[in-house]
Amino acid sequence: MKRILLSIAVLASATTVFAQKSTTKYQFTQAREPQVWVEPAIKPLVAEVEVLEGRDTEFTLGPEVLTNEFVEVALRGEVENVRNYGTFAWTKKEKCDMIVAATYNLYSSPDGSGYVLEMKGFPAKFKNWHPATQADYEWMKINKDNYLFLYKKDNITREK
Repeated sequence: MKRILLSIAVLASATTVFAQKSTTKYQFTQAREPQVWVEPAIKPLVAEVEVLEGRDTEFTLGPEVLTNEFVEVALRGEVENVRNYGTFAWTKKEKCDMIVAATYNLYSSPDGSGYVLEMKGFPAKFKNWHPATQADYEWMKINKDNYLFLYKKDNITREK
């Protein structure tokens, strides 16, 4: 009986100890602060594109490179990532800066071991880099979010 009473007494005292209130103090203060908006203005850099003669205008990556695991894990299974990787591999092979007018054909390999990416285009390099001149500004007018291009020469407008 003494054990039962002792157990009840210990349990009751433990419950009261854990049931005590604790006080937390909190304070939030706000002061007026100057709102400084920073928008850097960058003068555009302009370059010419030179298509490289005598370079391969077709390039293929097969399932030995584009394995199922590589495409689905490393490239997250996204077509745009596969295209970007293919373009990167091609520009690295040709030692060029870009592929002009690139087209892509992506499909599963016949044996199911991966994917095949066929690309066509024209390897090119940038040349004659220079800050934009007034003539460049007159040739193109670029709006703030880069989605609207106005070509005054041809009166063509293409919007987002």
